[in-house]
Amino acid sequence: MKAGLQAALRAADGIDWANRRLAFVVRWGLLANAVLIAGNAISRKLFGVASSTMYDVQPHFFAAAVLLMAAYTFKRDEHVRIDVFSGFLGPRGMAWLDLAGIAVVLLPLCLAAVWVTWPDFVTSVVTGETRASRESLSRFPAWIMKGMIPHGFLSLAAQGAAEAVRCLAFLAGVAPRPLAAEHPDRRGFA
Repeated sequence: MKAGLQAALRAADGIDWANRRLAFVVRWGLLANAVLIAGNAISRKLFGVASSTMYDVQPHFFAAAVLLMAAYTFKRDEHVRIDVFSGFLGPRGMAWLDLAGIAVVLLPLCLAAVWVTWPDFVTSVVTGETRASRESLSRFPAWIMKGMIPHGFLSLAAQGAAEAVRCLAFLAGVAPRPLAAEHPDRRGFA
């Protein structure tokens, strides 16, 4: 069992690495969004030139950042906790509580979100749907944002699985469980 958990921990480390790299890219996407917003505002106010495509891209960038950063936020243990019992539980109790939350809430929610959004994403890709075919004049491809939804939830589900492995390894006595303040990823984007 210990060898299996060690292999699962290595896979969890790989998931951590992938989500850390994704977060690094998204961080630069947020900077690009800020430049886009400023450029669009300057263009509109100083030159009287506005682009519906550029205006439509702004909330898409931000929504993509929120979706794609959820896994990294969960990895760093900075997610919102709504559990009444955490103050009364020790480390083992918290591991059990986290494991239950991941198994009962997080993974089913993420998989349901992917299940529901994937067909719409595929349809958008196949048909070449743009925002102009919906509620905007923009020709921005709709599949880009529709692809961020299942991708963000898949990343979060993978991170949830990685954290579940850590809980199991801790409960089996195979590995220590890093506390939020001691988490190795607190160093930032390494």
